[in-house]
Amino acid sequence: MPFSYYARLSRAQQAIYRKSDEITDIRLPRPEDLHPLVDDLAAALASEDRTHTQETTTRLILGLCKVLGLPAVRVEVLAARPHARWGELHGLYTAERGRTPKIQLWMRTAKQRRVVAFRTYLRTLLHEVGHHIDYALLRLRDSMHTEGFYKRESSLFHQLVPAADRGSSEGGVAPFGERTTAMPTIEEYARQPVAERLGRLERTADELGAAVKGQREGVLLRRPDAKNWAATEVLCHLRDTEEAFQARFDMIASMDDPKFAPANPDRWAEERQYLRNDAGEALAAFRRRRAENVAALKKLTPEQWKRAGIHPARGRMSADDFLTLMAWHDDNHLDQLKRALDGRA
Repeated sequence: MPFSYYARLSRAQQAIYRKSDEITDIRLPRPEDLHPLVDDLAAALASEDRTHTQETTTRLILGLCKVLGLPAVRVEVLAARPHARWGELHGLYTAERGRTPKIQLWMRTAKQRRVVAFRTYLRTLLHEVGHHIDYALLRLRDSMHTEGFYKRESSLFHQLVPAADRGSSEGGVAPFGERTTAMPTIEEYARQPVAERLGRLERTADELGAAVKGQREGVLLRRPDAKNWAATEVLCHLRDTEEAFQARFDMIASMDDPKFAPANPDRWAEERQYLRNDAGEALAAFRRRRAENVAALKKLTPEQWKRAGIHPARGRMSADDFLTLMAWHDDNHLDQLKRALDGRA
């Protein structure tokens, strides 16, 4: 099914959209030849050295261009992401007549200025390469964010980072033999049935409980570094975010296209003094709120799942979209909590 903006396109643009949507896979001739470049990039990003990261990013992108028979692009890696009310800019592809196309990537988050997780960075890189593929390989007159586009991005990712070698979306790429099972992306969650996403939500409290069981208070309150949260802070964030999700579902149910106020997790952490909270109490509060949310969501009708509100950064989001976001959000913060317990950023 086309994304909602399809209806606003001209007839010519709709034809381009449909052509893009039909193509779901980009096959690399010998993806294993590029795996050393992927590992080099992971190591460079972990070093937090921008020059080294740009060099390894350039080698990987040009390697992809070479094996796919694409013209070369200029590559620029910058520091902190630009941001505004709509959110943060992760990457940018620009192509002007008579000039070499350019891919720009940002390696640090906008507010906390911490290095972007490797899997997220690689996804962004492949997203921008995907726009280059649309123009230079598929010969599309426009590069649109269709479901086919996201599937092509995922097909490249899965060839470059085989299942046995994938780290989590916020955990970076660990050495061989230490890597974990990949988490679904937000696009992959969006394609799952409602019951499957609800099942993910139902498991989260128990998984959090298992992770923190028997942990000393000092470990729970230990930050991996100055910029990353301790396990207790992650639990408090999930508790408060669950309340925010609950409020948004209530607004969607009672109002037509309500506009949501932006959330500010960093401000919550500071004002609510997360490090002074009790981890067990935060987990118990999250468990209660999550149970209430899941019970309410299970009662929604197909029409109620389509009701929506206006997110300050993501635009129009339906109840179904928020369910997808919650499942993906759980995965990311479960991984963050486990890394904090291990003393890893």
